Amino acid sequence: MRRQLVPTVVTAAAVAGVVAFSLVASSPVGNAAARPSSAYAVNAEGQVPVDKTPYVESVDGKPKKSSALELPDNPLLAVRAGTVNAGNNSASVELIDISVGADVLGQIPIPPDLKKQCDALPPTGADDLPLPDIKLPDLGLPLPLPSLSTKDLPVKNLPELCKLLLTPPSSLVGIDAVNVWCSGAKGGVDVGSLTLLGQTLKIPSTTQSFSTPANPLIAITVNEQTKNADGSFTITGLKINLGNGAQIIRLASATCAKPVAHKPTPK
Repeated sequence: MRRQLVPTVVTAAAVAGVVAFSLVASSPVGNAAARPSSAYAVNAEGQVPVDKTPYVESVDGKPKKSSALELPDNPLLAVRAGTVNAGNNSASVELIDISVGADVLGQIPIPPDLKKQCDALPPTGADDLPLPDIKLPDLGLPLPLPSLSTKDLPVKNLPELCKLLLTPPSSLVGIDAVNVWCSGAKGGVDVGSLTLLGQTLKIPSTTQSFSTPANPLIAITVNEQTKNADGSFTITGLKINLGNGAQIIRLASATCAKPVAHKPTPK
């Protein structure tokens, strides 16, 4: 008796076709690789060095997070809290309550001649009085600062100088909060209240870099953006320069868009 083999062959071919289709359908479209990223909250170079802390790096695109902020015991920099995140071509940083040079100005002895001028000021109408050029004593910072005078302080006239020295602010720089993010080759910065020697700085925009005028005591850059040699993109919330480079403090920095290292094709 002759057996009917055709249906069996057809059925086997159909099953093979379904399996092949399933394998193709389940394969990912394209070969998109994860893009690495990294972030840190605080880093400092100079007399008070601070390694990147906390620091996270995602080399495989998987999310990384840390709030383990560790600062060495120092008289210069204090931060209450910081959190960093890194993932697939994206990173972010949140910093809260930062102060640089706490109580520094409160320790400066006011020269007697200046004290007399301040005491003689009328309550109003003295804004046109020029700023005297008086050498300042050592500020007590752990930095090799250049010789400074009252002309180096960010004040415009005698009343502002008297207010600064007689009722000194709690720190050289005070920042409520800093938030930084990057995604690919783009990023943004959000800075809360920022004070320099007790005066609130009006930042024109956080979409572009902004710097205070050059000053031998302190200079601040907001939203520093850097294209790195390896093709990655770094955005730093604030860079604080003390003593013409004697101390550099970077706050809230995120790096994205690092090119993926492709494996060589076998010959």
